[in-house]
Amino acid sequence: MEKEFDLLVFIGRFQPFHMEHKRVIDLALSKAKNVLVLIGSAGKARTIRNPFTFEERRSMIEDAYHDYAGDHNRVIVKPLHDKTYNDVAWINQVQHVVKETTL
Repeated sequence: MEKEFDLLVFIGRFQPFHMEHKRVIDLALSKAKNVLVLIGSAGKARTIRNPFTFEERRSMIEDAYHDYAGDHNRVIVKPLHDKTYNDVAWINQVQHVVKETTL
């Protein structure tokens, strides 16, 4: 089946990754060949607001698609670092990561 989009992007902190996040990714997979999941606050130390590291959150997302034939190859997970009080730098970072991910 032909997909409407080549790539859809989902940005979030995923603290933690939960079923509603998965539902959004599943919907995106139904419309796109691939889904790029950008995990925000990727470089932050563990805190009450950010209890999970980037690696732990990436594993949660990848594990959710491990048993689905082919879908684990279609979900691309990358870090997104905070650019506090600098929206332009944050937008540039997002654009750069999306551009380098273009398949």
